[in-house]
Amino acid sequence: MEKKLVATISVLSVIILVLGYIIFGSQSKKTTQIKIPSKNEIVFYYGATCPHCKDVEEWMKKNKVEEKIKIEKKEVYENQNNAQELEQVAEACGLDTSSIGVPLLWADGKCYIGTPDVEKILAEKINLKAN
Repeated sequence: MEKKLVATISVLSVIILVLGYIIFGSQSKKTTQIKIPSKNEIVFYYGATCPHCKDVEEWMKKNKVEEKIKIEKKEVYENQNNAQELEQVAEACGLDTSSIGVPLLWADGKCYIGTPDVEKILAEKINLKAN
């Protein structure tokens, strides 16, 4: 009888330890959040193999955007931290994080998605006159 009691207590102790590890481990992961950029920052999220992103990058180079304003570029396909930040930025903008894509520009605390919107906002930022 005493051996059964010791075995039962041992098994229960192991189960409690495992459950505690799972519960506390998952909570610590949830509290680790990547800081989203401030409203004053301009961040261009792109993918290394995204053709639309390449179009925006070429437009930025042609119009010397990086020489005129401070803009940070963050690749999200190969950089997991940048991908997580993009998800949080999209969430802050009220976007569905399951279907966000690039190119995405964070400027003035707002999200601009797609080549036309990104180029339009950047053109305004650098005071580029429309052709």
